[in-house]
This record gives sequence, structure tokens and C-alpha cells, in this order.
Amino acid sequence: MYDAVRRLDREDYRKQYSRLIEIHSHTKDLHRRRELLSLLELAAPAWAVAIQTRSGVHGQATPPGDPTQAWIWRQLHDELEKRASVSLEDLQSSIEKCTEQIRLTTVDLIDNRAWAFQADRTSLSQRQALIGWLDTIRKIGKGTGIRVPRLRAEAAQQMSDCRGAVPVWIMPLSRVVENFDPRKSRFDVVIIDEASQSDVMALVAFYLGKKVVVVGDHEQVSPSAVGQEVAVVQNLIDQFLQGIPNAHLYDGQTSVYDLARQSFGGTIRLVEHFRCVTEVIQFSNDLSYFGDIKPLRDSSRVVLRPHTISFRVSGSTKDGKVNRQEAEVVASLITAAIEQPEYQINEFRDRTSFGVVSLVGEDQALEIDQLLHSHIPPEVYDRHRILCGTPAQFQGDERDVMFLSMVDTPTGGPLPFRDQQMFKQRYNVAASRARDQMWVIHSLNVQTDLRTGDLRRRLIEHAQDPNALLRILEDKERRTESSFEREVLRRLVRAGFRVTPQWKVGARRIDLVVEGNGKRLAVECDGDRFHPHEKLGEDMERQAVLERLGWIFARIRGSVYFRDPDRAMKSVFEKLQHLEIFPSEEFAESVAPSAPSNELTERVSRRAEQLRQEWSAGNGNGNAA
Repeated sequence: MYDAVRRLDREDYRKQYSRLIEIHSHTKDLHRRRELLSLLELAAPAWAVAIQTRSGVHGQATPPGDPTQAWIWRQLHDELEKRASVSLEDLQSSIEKCTEQIRLTTVDLIDNRAWAFQADRTSLSQRQALIGWLDTIRKIGKGTGIRVPRLRAEAAQQMSDCRGAVPVWIMPLSRVVENFDPRKSRFDVVIIDEASQSDVMALVAFYLGKKVVVVGDHEQVSPSAVGQEVAVVQNLIDQFLQGIPNAHLYDGQTSVYDLARQSFGGTIRLVEHFRCVTEVIQFSNDLSYFGDIKPLRDSSRVVLRPHTISFRVSGSTKDGKVNRQEAEVVASLITAAIEQPEYQINEFRDRTSFGVVSLVGEDQALEIDQLLHSHIPPEVYDRHRILCGTPAQFQGDERDVMFLSMVDTPTGGPLPFRDQQMFKQRYNVAASRARDQMWVIHSLNVQTDLRTGDLRRRLIEHAQDPNALLRILEDKERRTESSFEREVLRRLVRAGFRVTPQWKVGARRIDLVVEGNGKRLAVECDGDRFHPHEKLGEDMERQAVLERLGWIFARIRGSVYFRDPDRAMKSVFEKLQHLEIFPSEEFAESVAPSAPSNELTERVSRRAEQLRQEWSAGNGNGNAA
């Protein structure tokens, strides 16, 4: 306009003036634009600057796409990036550290508060009675002195005075009968452990409790009532148990667990199994629990392979209840195993422990124990916690390695069929004591000496092929996969890894398990319909339990995988490399063709044969016993 006035150009002046009026009319739009940009800048500053400076596609008169969809995409993208930046492994580690710290602090708090409360409520007379009771029990000792009856009476009297000074008493039933007067003693809760081994006399403990918790397993060894006269017991039942439901079962041969189960109901069944590797516990699982037991240990973390071994002794004879050749083989195998480095330390960095169970009587266990003491130094015997006994003596106990001695010998034809409930209980206990490895030592030909279905045959065949039962079980179960799992499975398989989907562990399943070089990696796919975000806490808690049992996990987020598969899989491949789990070609090269899983067994067997020859030569008469 200034230039038009200077040039006295009326038409140009009119044109520029109209332009000024037009621009001035957009003042409100300009203010509105600035207001909107200032609001946009709070949430999306880069977008606001691009619009303000009209950079690139944002310099056009119209938006480059749908702003609403673009805004939703950006929000989702940023949120997923934020979540992906947090490592689940680091988060899990932090949770475990905090949980452990909370647990220790809570234990310390409970301990201090409990003892403070106990100190306040314990009177001087109670303290005196408690110390007096402890000293009296020491004087009783083995219970063989002349003063024992008087001392027991004194201990019972002192117990009535000091019982309230101790909040929890733990003792065998015999000590309970000796020390607590049922007319005066009452506990809030009485817990009877290993109740399936206790006979009707354990009912004394019921009388002492306002509430009773009975813990046991009716599929394990029950009381045998050895030495009891049936007629006398039946006469007592007829005389004193009139009107008592199932009175005929109070015969001394029925456990207090069974009596409680029949009388009260309300049984809580525990099915998750932490002791044995799957290959060991599967025999008992199939024999006594209809396959409902859920083993949780990862057998790939156990050095001792194979986990079950069937070892046949040739030329055995039976002397009463002792199979001397079989006993000598068991003793030599244990002695040879102790010499091997693989049998020195278990996965928990403790000395590997050994146990021997005689499946027929106690005499065989005593024979083996005598041989072991003859050939193994006492300090080595104690260091490896060697124990020889019957199934009943092992109930409630465990060892890293168990040797089961069948004892029975061939008789020229099929042996009498063995499948009674009593034997099922014994075999169930015997075959579920080994944590890492179970040897079944026998002198029988499975095909000619034992009938189909015989417990001895079932146990030997399980030791020969422990996965047979697992294969049958898996064939009956339907496997399911999500589309996310299938995508990850394809990538792992294409990379050459051996992958098993839907690996059963406990009551749940692991999405994918990658195997190689004798090791396993559990892969969980987070974000599919089986692992929604709401259940992440539950999944992480379950993972923590399994990790304590030896499992190693890798987790893949669907939110990361479907945006960048290579990025999501990178951590999995890195963990596989760290575990030395290689693709199939490398795996095949790393495994010797001579079945290395049996190399340790063969080495132990060869050394045991040498030991038996040395023992025989040392005795001169060819009899190591």
C-alpha cells in the first residue's frame, strides 16, 4: 500500500487494501490456531512444531492422513515402547529380591514379637518346670535305668506345669503319651504327620486337640499290626466300640489317616511334586495316583543320567530272605558310584546321598549294609548319608540316588503274581524316594519269570524305559497352541532348534521348551489369550517357583514381537547361546554317537565288576559276604 501511494497507483492501492482487509479477517483464526498449537504442544511438541513451521507434509492445507487414527497409533506406539524398555528378567529379579527381603523382615518381626510375648506371659514357676522337665528327660536317656518309671512320672508332672510356656511342641507319639495328661492338657491345634504309618493308638493325640490336622497318604505303607492277636483285638472292639461307625476297622491294621478320612472327610489333596525328577516319580504316579501327580523339577539340570536303570544280576540264589549275589552287586555299585566325580556333589552343592531299599524283608537290607560297612570307610559312609532299610523305614525320607533290591530269584517258571494293596504301598514308597536317580537291581527275566501286570515286572520295565508311561499319557492329552506360540515355534524350528510345545509342568504348561546339549530353556509367550496382561503377576509368581526348581525362562512379549520379531527373538537366541543350546546341526555334532547318557552307568558297572573280583579274591572263598 505504501508503494502504491508513492507511485499514485489507485488500482494497486485498492487491490492491496482488499488484501489487508482479507488478512485482518483471519485474526480470529490465527488466535485459534495458536491456542490449538499451544494445547497440542503439551502432549505432542514435535507434531506442534511441524505444523507451526509447516514442515514437510505438515505444510499442506490438509492433514496428510486421519489425525484421529494417527494420534491413537502414536499413543499405542509410545506405550508399547515404554513397556518394551522394561526388562521382565530385571523386573522378576527385583521382585524376588524385594519378596525375599520382606520375608526375612517378616520372619524377624514374628520371631521377636513371639518371643517378647512369650517372655511376658511365662511365669517363674513355668520356667523352673520347663528346665526341670528338660533335665529329667536327659536323665531318662534310653529308658533302661531303675529310676526310669519315677523319672517319667516326674517329667509328666513338670510337663503339666510348663506346657503353656512353649507355644509349639514337636515330639513322637510315644513321648506325647508319656508327657501329657489328657485330663489337663488341651492344645488349640494338633497336627499328626505321617499319619498313614500310625495305628489306632495315635487317636490319643486327637483327644488333646480342639482341632486336628491329619497329614498322610493312604497309598503308602500302613501299620502291619505285627504280634497282635486278632481274637483279642476283635474282643476289645466288640466290648468297647459299640455304636462307633466302622468299628471293625479299629483293628490295628488300619492307619489313623484312613480312620480320619473315613470319619471326617474334607480331604485336601496335594498334587504338585517337588522331590523326584519326572522319570522317577512317573511309576508311582501311574501305580497309585491315576497320573494326577504334577512333577515340577527340571530333569535336564540333573547330572546323573539316565534317571532310571534296570540292572540284572545273573546266577543269583536266595538264602531265606537274602539274595547274596544281588546284595554284593548293590554294595559294589554304590562303592563304585562314590568314586565317580558325578556322584560327589548334587545340584544343591551338597554331598550326593545314597539309599538302599529291600523290597522283600529287612534281612536283605542288613546284608547290604554289612557289606557297605566292610568296604567303605565310616566317614565316607556318613558323608553320603547312606541308609539301608525297608520301604516303611524310608517313608517320609529321601535320597539323591536309590538302589532297589528285588531280592526274588527265578524258580523255573512264572513267580506267584504280586499285586496286592500291601505290596502296592511298599513299591509306591520305594520307587518315590530317589530325587535324581533310581537303580532297580533284580535277578529275574521279565519275560519268563514274571506275569504281565506283576508289580515287579512293571517296576523293572519302567526302569528300562521310564518314558513309556509319559508317552502313553501324552497321547491321551490334547495339545493346544495360540497363533502367537505358532509364530515363535516356526522361528525357532526354522533356526534349527528342537522345540516341544505345551510342555507339562505341574498343573500348568510351559508354552515352548527348547532342548539341546542336555539342557532346556522354557519360553513363555506373553500377550496371547492364555497369558493376558491381567495374569502377568500370576505367571511371574509361577515362574519364580519353577526357577527355584532349576528351570530357566525366557519371555517374549506379543506387543514387541508383532512390531519387531527380530528384536523380540534376540534375547531368546542370546539365552540359548549362553546355555550352549545350539541348532540341530551343531547339536548333533556335540553329542557323541555312543549315547553319552549311558556312559556314566557303564563306567560305574565296570568299576563295580572290578570291585567284586577284588573282594572275592580277598576273601579267598569267593564269597564277599
